[in-house]
This record gives sequence, C-alpha cells and structure tokens, in this order.
Amino acid sequence: MLKNWLNSFHPLSRLARARKAYLQAHPDMPEHLKVLINQPLPELNSPVADLTYLSLDIETSGFDASKDHILSVGYVTMQGKHIELSSVAHTYIKGVVRPETAVINHIVPQMLRDARKLDEVMDHLFEQMHGKQLLVHGRQIEQQFIDHYVMQKYGLPPLPVLWLDTLAIEKSMTLNRQNQQDGDFRLASVRQRYGLPEYHGHSASVDAIATAELFMALAVQLFGQSNGEFKQVFKP
Repeated sequence: MLKNWLNSFHPLSRLARARKAYLQAHPDMPEHLKVLINQPLPELNSPVADLTYLSLDIETSGFDASKDHILSVGYVTMQGKHIELSSVAHTYIKGVVRPETAVINHIVPQMLRDARKLDEVMDHLFEQMHGKQLLVHGRQIEQQFIDHYVMQKYGLPPLPVLWLDTLAIEKSMTLNRQNQQDGDFRLASVRQRYGLPEYHGHSASVDAIATAELFMALAVQLFGQSNGEFKQVFKP
C-alpha cells in the first residue's frame, strides 16, 4: 500500500496523469498525435531490455526554435539491446538550408535531392514514435523544436512525451560516483569515456545511432549482465 502511494508521486505516474488530462483538454487533436499520447507508458519495473526505443536526433540552424529551423531529422529503432540498422532514416527539410548553414553543417547539394517538406517529415516522425520510448542525448533541442512545431502547426501546448536522455543518465551516474569527470557531456565525449569509437561523419542519423549505442553502454554500466528496470534510466 505504501509503495503504491509513493509510486503515485513518481514522475512517470505524474506524466501518465498529464497525458490523460491533455487528451481530455484537446479532444480534436490530430489522430496521429492522439494515438501517440494515448499509448501506454512503461511500468516502473518494466525490464529495460524488453522495451522498444526510437533514438532521435534533430539538426537545426540554431538553438532558438522561435527563429531557427529544423534542417534534418534522423532516427533509428532499437529493440532491447539490438539496434535495427535497417530502420535508420535521415531526411533533410526542403527549402530551409541556406548556404551559410550548409557550410556549418557540412551539407552538400547532393544531400538535398531527397529533401521533404517539414510537415511530411514531422508526421512520419510522430508515427514512428508510436509504441516506442523516445531516446535522445540532451533533449533540450529536440524537445524545444518539436514543441514549437506542434504549437505553430496545431495550436497545441507541449506534448506530454516521455523522454529518455542519455545525457541525464550519465550526469546522474557521474554524481552518484561523486566524480565530475571533466564536465564534458557532449555525445562524442561521453562515448569516449565508455570506450565507444568516434564517428568521423556527422549527421542526424549518425548521432541517433551513436546515442543508441551509448544507451546500451550506460545500461551495461548500470546493470552489468542483469536486466535493469525502467525507473533506473528514466531521469526527467
């Protein structure tokens, strides 16, 4: 009884209530978003290896969603401890890549041949999120730009999405070890600390794969060969 009462205050339980309230407050929201928000959340004791994840990275022209743009979206599905490389997707957004942005992000004209409109890319992303736990490294950019898109496109407040953040997990582990390392929590730097190889190419899909690999390395560090529980990696 006491355990159930304490669990009701857990961020995962609060998120479940927020999702229910969101659906009630916005009954006319698009069906693909309704399905996304209506999907069941993992239990606190759900085995991490039994869940399906969507590792996501969004490249942008800057850090401010109110004036900057999404340049590309990349993601890959991970089933438990297996990264499904056949599911990798990487799409540039049509009409937003300017010459100065292209230079900074190492984008050449050939990469833009299959660029698609933002609405099409975002619709497909939301559909890919169905039934999966969203995984990112440093969720601020992805969350800010998705929230801004939803507000601009549908007039909706931020979606009550469950975010798994490898940066937050690593920070938590670092604090628990009472060892601040070098304070560098960039994706490449954290990967290096866990002996993961450096990717010389850079794109949203490469970073999505790199994040999925890092999540597996963090899980090994946390759980060893045992199967850890979801509450141990959910760091809101």
